[in-house]
Amino acid sequence: MKCPYCNNEMVLGVIHGGRDTVKWIPKEKDKGAILSTFVKGITILEWMGSKVEGYYCSECKKITIEVPKQL
Repeated sequence: MKCPYCNNEMVLGVIHGGRDTVKWIPKEKDKGAILSTFVKGITILEWMGSKVEGYYCSECKKITIEVPKQL
C-alpha cells in the first residue's frame, strides 16, 4: 500500500488488543485511560486477544488502519 501522505511504500503489520477495548476518541473528550470506558468513540479492538491490520510508513511515522464495522 502507498502512504497517502508521502506516497512511499507502507509495511503491513498488526495492532494487538490489550486487556481493554482500544478505541479512538476526540481529544477534547479524553479524560484518561480509566474513564475512556465511558466515552463514546470509534472502537478499533473490542476484547483481549483481538487484532487489527495496519500499514506503517517509516517516513511519515504514521499507521493507516481500516476501522472495523461499528455496532
